[in-house]
Amino acid sequence: MRNPGNGTATVATLVLLLTVLISTAAESRVVLESRGPRHHRSPSSYEIVLEGGLVQPAGDLGDDYFSTLTGFDAGTGYQVGARIRQFVGEDFSVAPSFHWTSFGAADGAGDFGTGELLGYRLETSVIRYGLDLQMYLGEPGGGARPFVTGGLALMHNRYRDELEGGGSYETSINTPGVSLGGGLRLGNLELAGEYTWNRFTTGNLDADGFDQDYNWDYLVVRVGVALGR
Repeated sequence: MRNPGNGTATVATLVLLLTVLISTAAESRVVLESRGPRHHRSPSSYEIVLEGGLVQPAGDLGDDYFSTLTGFDAGTGYQVGARIRQFVGEDFSVAPSFHWTSFGAADGAGDFGTGELLGYRLETSVIRYGLDLQMYLGEPGGGARPFVTGGLALMHNRYRDELEGGGSYETSINTPGVSLGGGLRLGNLELAGEYTWNRFTTGNLDADGFDQDYNWDYLVVRVGVALGR
């Protein structure tokens, strides 16, 4: 049979231990805050940033599918991603990053040489594997800090279509890309706008197999949340 006295002693010990831990954590927080904002203590500091936003095709990706050689009627889509940011000094950071971008799909019906209208769907997306740099402006420790961001990346461009009665077709093309943008950091929250240059030449997307130059540039507006270090 369980001894009530032992239970009371255990609870008292746990309460005492928790009180000590909370007191120690509070003292540590005061010391850390006296040294300045956590996200500017470096070079050992790092953080994981989760991001998401809206993306708009800025090249010929959004052009008409039937009247142009390189358009796919792509619309506004979304982007989700993450980065691991390493601070180097108070005003500079470097971060490997991964982002998935999905443009708005095109659905419709068209004449593909059969003499009748057939339903179709076009899907375009990009996986970006990047290495990004950020430079913060203004004084550390303020309520908000503007920043400039840019980076190099491997762009994995993906295409998929479906045709009524004709099955589907998928292909992908890899190419280097460059991104440049700016934003504002408010504590652990970030707001940013970024333009990405994403251009390549391929015959995989032409009905006759001829090489064409494609411009899949895009503009993204996103929100990021930086998790602790």
